[in-house]
Amino acid sequence: MRKRRHSKSNKRKKESTTVKEKVAKILEIPEEVVSDRPKITTVGRKEVFVENYRGIIEFTNEIVRINSNYGVITITGKNMKIREITNEDIVIIGDIDNIDYVV
Repeated sequence: MRKRRHSKSNKRKKESTTVKEKVAKILEIPEEVVSDRPKITTVGRKEVFVENYRGIIEFTNEIVRINSNYGVITITGKNMKIREITNEDIVIIGDIDNIDYVV
């Protein structure tokens, strides 16, 4: 019988947690505080708050495409506007129809 060896590269691919996330777990800090993953919060169908975004790809009254470290976030609707924007987060307001996340 032949034994299978698992290479280190395969092991690394399976590990999705970063060093920051491991340290946060050890120190009992909420993971979202140190993670670079986007966090999307909606308030009804009128407001979308996106944290940890990388930039705006497209912006019109009907579509907003936002880049993140983990893919593109597409928000569609009507009368959309940017209410607030910083280096780390963005708030979109309007009549939100859909939010898609493409890796």
